[in-house]
Order: sequence, then structure tokens, then C-alpha cells
Amino acid sequence: MKKILLSTAALAGLAFVAAPARADEPALQLGLGGYVSGYAVYTDQDAAANTDLRKFDFRKDTEVHLNGEVALDNGITAGAHLELLADRNDTTTVEESYMYLSSSWGRVNFGEEDGIAYLIQVTPPTADDKVDGARPYIGTFAAAVGGTLDYAQDPFVYTNKFTYITPVFNGFQAGFSFLPSVSEGDLSGRAASVASNTAGATAFDNGYEVAARYEGSFNAVDVALGGGYSAASQEVKAAGEEDLADWNVGGTVGFGAFDLGATYINFDETGLKDRVLDGWVLGGDYKIGAYKLGLNYANLNQENGVATRDTEIDRWTAGAVYEWGPGMTFRGAVQWQSADDVGGVATADNDGTQVTLGTQLNF
Repeated sequence: MKKILLSTAALAGLAFVAAPARADEPALQLGLGGYVSGYAVYTDQDAAANTDLRKFDFRKDTEVHLNGEVALDNGITAGAHLELLADRNDTTTVEESYMYLSSSWGRVNFGEEDGIAYLIQVTPPTADDKVDGARPYIGTFAAAVGGTLDYAQDPFVYTNKFTYITPVFNGFQAGFSFLPSVSEGDLSGRAASVASNTAGATAFDNGYEVAARYEGSFNAVDVALGGGYSAASQEVKAAGEEDLADWNVGGTVGFGAFDLGATYINFDETGLKDRVLDGWVLGGDYKIGAYKLGLNYANLNQENGVATRDTEIDRWTAGAVYEWGPGMTFRGAVQWQSADDVGGVATADNDGTQVTLGTQLNF
């Protein structure tokens, strides 16, 4: 259940009052990490014209991580992190690239990294996080069936930003992120699809995020609660358009081998659509030895404008994960998804079933 809380860290200004480095101090050296995941995927779904489609395919997701940090005599740790996408069909090479400072004062990230709303977001358990997690990477559902659902609060994804994260005080942790400008190409896929009023230019400015999280244990029951808010101003507004405003609240509870959780999201990412996406995600899992059994349900609503009907998406996922070695897992899941009133058309109701079987190796 628990998402590991971020380590404590320092205010950026502390780096500049640090004692000067000595010639014999160790240089920061980057270490190698990452993962490779591969899946076989079978999909049976309705197409836009209600033509039944069946397809078997392979999917892969690979990242290479470079990490390095050095502890200074004044108690500050300085580090750098890079994430490289390593699949041939990736459109970009570098996903994340940032530096950080940490100490008893907290942690500062600066560069191309997720904002605080995603970093400490509380999300429910999953059947297989690659398939039904907040930011899934394996999926073949077409848009007519609702596509691959993403409920991560990451509207600014890897835009250059400044993030401060507090230390953990009695289970509480909070933080904020700031980015002075956001181009459409920097937005997440969910936001970019509707942020088209100033294509190729800076669409938003003065973006910021605030978030908080609590984790604690009471009589052998583990609890996590959290919420976040993201906002940005739209530079050019047409009639009826609004600024970006996303928020989420979530909670999980764990007792023994069981974990349960829920997240509510409301992603309002500009344009003539009042709420781009909102709804609930519920999940639970049971762990026994090297096995984990999971069940996850999502009910999300896509608004399609004032004059058309909204699309409602229901998704059920059941699956199992088996850890067959350190950092090595086998995963299998069955997912059913239904999209009603697709594109605002009352008669366009499409269903799909997806079966995934794969493995992931962390290094």
C-alpha cells in the first residue's frame, strides 16, 4: 500500500551558503539503474463503427536511469537524476533530467521532473500498475473504447520546474512546485489534446502545484491520506474558456495482507470543456508470500462540450503479480472496459476486453 515517502531535503539557497568544496572531496559519479518490461497483449474490442476487432500484439517499456549523489561535510547531499527512454518507438530520448539538494531542511528538485502533486499523490492498489496504475504504459484499447486511462495528476509532466518538499513531521509531508511558463508540448497527453488555442506558442504561464500527504499506523492498521492542486493561467482565452485547474484526493488503508484505497480526480484542463476528466478509482490487493492478487475499478467521465453528451468510462481490472527473484516479476491481468456515449454520440457505446501477460526486470 505504502508509497515510500520522499527523503528529507534542503532549501535551494542553502547550497550557496555551503562550505566551499575541497580538492579531495569525492566527485559525483552516476550509477546505472532502470527496468525492462515486456508483455503479450490480446485485445477484443468494438471499433468506432461497432465492428468487432481482435488483435494479438507485443508491448515493451524500457527505461535507463542514471543516478548519482555526494554527501558534503555541511550535511547537504547534492545529486542528479536522468531517465532515458530506451524503446525504439519512443519519440523522445530524455524523459527526466534534474538535480536536487537534500538535508534535514527538506528536498529541492530543479529541472525536468514531475511536480509535487504527482510525487506524493495517494493512489489505490492496482492489479498491475503497468496496466491499471495512475500512469499506465501497457495498453491497446482504442479511443472508441475509452483508450488507456491515466489518472496521475501530472498536467505539467516534465516541464522545467522548481519543487520543494518538506521533511516528514509525525507522518505529514507537503510541498509545492513552480514553473513560470508551460508550452503545449510540455503538457501531459490529456491536457495537450485540448490546449490548442495557441498552437506552437506558450499556452500557459505561472503554473504551480501544492500537495500534502499523511501516513501513519493505528493498532496495526496503516493509513495514508493525501491531496494535491495544480493550476496555471491561460494566456489567450476564447469566450467561455478557463484556466487550468486540477485536483485530487486519495486514501488507502492496510491491515495484515490486505490493502484498500480510493482516489477522486477532477482534471479541468482548459478549453470549452468544463471538466476534461473526473471520477473515482477504487482498488484492493492481497499479498501472500511472493504473490499479489489485485482488483481495480475506475469510473471516469469525459466532458465533450456544452452541446454534446458526455462520455462515461467504466473499467475493471483483475490480476496477479509473482516475484520470482529480486527485482523480477511475472504479471498477468484481465481488463474489461466500456465507453458509453463515445464522442458525445448517444448511440456510440463500445466495450473491450484486454488480456496481458508479461514480466519486468529491474536493474
